[in-house]
Amino acid sequence: MPATAMPAPPAAPPAPSRSEPRAGRAGLGGPAWPLVLLLAGYPAWWLLGVDSFLPLALAVPMLLQLRRRPTLLLPAGLGLWLLFCCWVVVGVVLLWTDAPGAIPGGGGSSRLLVFGFRLAWYVACGVVLVWVANLRREDLPDERARGLLAWLFVLCTAGGIVGLLWPEIEVTSLTESLLPAGLRNNAFVASLVHPQVANVQDVLGRPEPRPKAPFAFTNTWGSCLSLALVFLLALDRRRRRWLRLAVPLVLVVAAWPVAYSLNRGLWGSLAIGLVVLVVLRARRGDPKAATALVLATVVGIVALVASPLADVYGDRFENQHSNNRRSQLLITTTTSVSQASPIAGLGSTRDVQGSFASISGAATPECPACGVPPLGTQGQLWLVLFSQGWIGLGLFLAFLVAALARARRCRTTTEVTCAFVVLFLLIQLPVYDTLGMPLFLVMIAIGLLTREQAAAGDQRHRRIATPDLGRALRRGAPVVAATTVAGALIGTVLAAAPASAMHRAETRVLLTPAPVYLSTGNPDTPLDADGEADPPGEVTVDTEAALLLSEESLRRAAAATGQEVDTLREAVAVTAPPRSHVLRLTVDLPDAGDAELAAAAVAASYLDSRDAFLTQRRDDLVRSLTRQLAQLNPVLVMLRSQRAQILREIDYLETSRPSVGEVIGASAATSLPSKAEVPIASGAGLGLLAGVLLARRRRRA
Repeated sequence: MPATAMPAPPAAPPAPSRSEPRAGRAGLGGPAWPLVLLLAGYPAWWLLGVDSFLPLALAVPMLLQLRRRPTLLLPAGLGLWLLFCCWVVVGVVLLWTDAPGAIPGGGGSSRLLVFGFRLAWYVACGVVLVWVANLRREDLPDERARGLLAWLFVLCTAGGIVGLLWPEIEVTSLTESLLPAGLRNNAFVASLVHPQVANVQDVLGRPEPRPKAPFAFTNTWGSCLSLALVFLLALDRRRRRWLRLAVPLVLVVAAWPVAYSLNRGLWGSLAIGLVVLVVLRARRGDPKAATALVLATVVGIVALVASPLADVYGDRFENQHSNNRRSQLLITTTTSVSQASPIAGLGSTRDVQGSFASISGAATPECPACGVPPLGTQGQLWLVLFSQGWIGLGLFLAFLVAALARARRCRTTTEVTCAFVVLFLLIQLPVYDTLGMPLFLVMIAIGLLTREQAAAGDQRHRRIATPDLGRALRRGAPVVAATTVAGALIGTVLAAAPASAMHRAETRVLLTPAPVYLSTGNPDTPLDADGEADPPGEVTVDTEAALLLSEESLRRAAAATGQEVDTLREAVAVTAPPRSHVLRLTVDLPDAGDAELAAAAVAASYLDSRDAFLTQRRDDLVRSLTRQLAQLNPVLVMLRSQRAQILREIDYLETSRPSVGEVIGASAATSLPSKAEVPIASGAGLGLLAGVLLARRRRRA
């Protein structure tokens, strides 16, 4: 988006008679000090390791300021956000519910810690929305607010340059040094308090730096840069000569880290933003500006193709190694939450069992990408869906879409800014985890829009006396509480309904590695020049799991237990500890004795199948080697060594009978949890929605 991309503010709708005050009056001494302190000092907060926590702390003085106001302006759509926050709270009882496809159990207190952190951010974003909407323009002029947020773009640009030039820079922050060792060693906490300028990742088949300063994650950097760019272009440059010079200069400098960031979400946001801007210009009857933007874009693309950057972009889109993993994670995330808790979600993310390549797959120092990100990550959209369910996702998206709809006319600079900021966030939701500063910036933009529209007489935003708001909340609280409790009770009744209790028996099988020549391969392939058997492919834990679940193996186990083959197939699950040769076999059946018997039978049947497979493979190789031996003329001296090698191979195959594996442990069948918390939480959430609708109807009546 070029420096002249943001349209100049057209004639504004009716506004208060007082003129826009000078930006310099909004400083640390005025009511806007929390925002000024946060954004003006952001580099310091990042180096101190508190940048991810300071917005949460500053929400407290913002809230205190709101409590002291005689009247409050409530933005349209605020009810949706409050409902969403309440929906997040409901999810706390689901934090330890097992999710299909995820490692059962686990989480501990760290899962509650992450849940509390995310909830605090959601609440803080709601507070800053109402706080900005209620700030007087003399306390925080629009231009001053845009200037503070444009400063964040300058910081992103500087951080991007440093990250590309010196990606190895990292520091131990003051916060990190003061934390207890237990918290400091937590991977999630460490990512927030340990400043690094870049992540070095093998994206293009070679190590490449991806900038992230002054944020904790590379995608947060890309999201904030694109959002802050909108505020930079919205600055009024007509009356300030230094801005007319500085903004194009900053944009030119920023082009380098943007181009080399390898950040496809950032590139896509800017490309779509440019298209929307051209359409907006054309719709406003400004064909010259639209044509100029199109020509500038064409010239930029031609220059890109002719420059070395073309190779960077080509390599990035040819090396989309994360696409398959993202799509598989998306499918697993959606399926898991839809099966386990579609209404209320599962409260937080879950670690995946194994990987998409292997049931025993996991990240290693040599292959960090061999692991799979937790379910509910790789995009805010999937985090909300997995954590808060389909209804929570609906509330979240409804709030953002409603804000975009209110700004869609783009009549003023504030409306244009809000429209582009919300649009960028919606584009980034499927690929970026935007909870944090990106969502915080969006709430500021919506708050500025609310203030402007309310001043112009927009009745969608409601102004109410603070005491009246308190009384309204107190009147509605009993209704909402009653329906929430009623919903939870209905869920409890449903959870207590008679149902077949399930029992799980577990058996662990240690696999003896098959001799390499027995693994796989083609027995008809001749020996190589050194007289070795054909190189086989590796028999993996996954091929062994497939053998365990094969039709023949299950049929033999079913005959031994009296169960149906289809019943066993649905009851049996196979997992493996990371990077191990142990199969963990579980069987879920209504009767505990049947589950234990079936687990033992399936394990025994599998070992029989494995023994039969290796025996067959051994016999095939002996026949193949015998045929090859017959083809070698015993008279020729030059073939004697090769014949001797084949004879040794045949002798070894016929005499060596290694163990195929053994059962190393079997657990008594235990009763599976009923997951009563799912219907209870879902019922409470639906009761909450019903109570809010009923209280609203009573208030209107």
